[in-house]
Amino acid sequence: MKKKNSNRSSLFVYCFILILLFPFIGVFPDHFISLGGVTQDTSVESPTMESVLEGTTQSEVNNYIENHFWGRKTLIKLRSQLLYSLFNESPNSNVLIEKDKYLFEPEYIYRELNIYPVSDEAYYDELMEKLNRIDKLCLENNKEMYIFITPSKAYFCKDKISSEYHLMENGGENDYSRFVRYLSNSNLKYFDSHKYIDEHIDEIDAPVFYSTGIHWSQPWGNRCAIEFKKYIEENSKWDLSEATQQIEKCKKNKPVAPDTDLYDSLNLIVPAMNDTFFKSNLTVTEEKDVPSVFLRGGSFMGQSLSALENNGIFNTVAHYENNYIYLNNGAEARTFSAFDAYDEFDDMGEYLSKSDILILEVNEAHVSRMSFGFIDYLLENPQLLTNK
Repeated sequence: MKKKNSNRSSLFVYCFILILLFPFIGVFPDHFISLGGVTQDTSVESPTMESVLEGTTQSEVNNYIENHFWGRKTLIKLRSQLLYSLFNESPNSNVLIEKDKYLFEPEYIYRELNIYPVSDEAYYDELMEKLNRIDKLCLENNKEMYIFITPSKAYFCKDKISSEYHLMENGGENDYSRFVRYLSNSNLKYFDSHKYIDEHIDEIDAPVFYSTGIHWSQPWGNRCAIEFKKYIEENSKWDLSEATQQIEKCKKNKPVAPDTDLYDSLNLIVPAMNDTFFKSNLTVTEEKDVPSVFLRGGSFMGQSLSALENNGIFNTVAHYENNYIYLNNGAEARTFSAFDAYDEFDDMGEYLSKSDILILEVNEAHVSRMSFGFIDYLLENPQLLTNK
């Protein structure tokens, strides 16, 4: 009995020593660890008598130590893995863990299930009026405008959403279905990826969405890009290059970015293993017309329309995604202070004026804030679309 108590005491002593030494031991694993998601960048300003007396310096030092002590990254990973594996709890407040470990951002669920209120008819009347005005401006300047709708994970993985959210579900049209209804009654040119996937869901082995990410899979994004290209040809003077798609499983099941963007933001130790990942490549089989294109939208363009750009099917004068932009087929990149900081893009007119096609991408969950104010900015500055 005495020996058993002695062993237990020794264990506590060793654990206590390990805790004391961890800040020094932790520097080694931290060297090989990187954290995902948002991290806080802290620094300590040169102290002054005033800042010391006010406590500002002490607060800065405390924050710096909290964010830079040795072993911090390792402890964050350990804590996150314990929360995820043992308690099915998300270490990231902006990521929900739903059925079968499917990850979601809350907004997509709220929009799909109408937990957030749907934009009223007046909003869509105004939106359609604005889109028609831009379309008219494009036609007057020998340009074409297309709307490219991208899908939501909350629709295609609806069965993975837990019942507590379905209890809050409100029936009727959501923003996506209302937007499509308005578009279908207009003369605007649009391609609905949601509808296309629904009608061809059995044609590709790859899932539309993985459990680990919020963006659509590369195979489906590329497939919709090819079909969008065909739609442009049917409604345009342009005869675009022909392309084929090749799909295969990723070697060693290593995902393609951003297939695990939500999973990576949880800062877990164990890599994603719940999905079979696929990759997709496009091959141009016959070169034809190459129009100059200006694209404005969100991150869903990255797994879709980028394939047309990278293969020379589009001459991309500007790929404007969220708050960053790639100019002249990626030769130059710029980042702006906000999604709607259009005044910082002071030479926008140069790129719009030399474009043949304007593409507005919108995700079905974000119709209520389509294009991040870009539509209004164009209408306030119609001269930007004028050919020079």
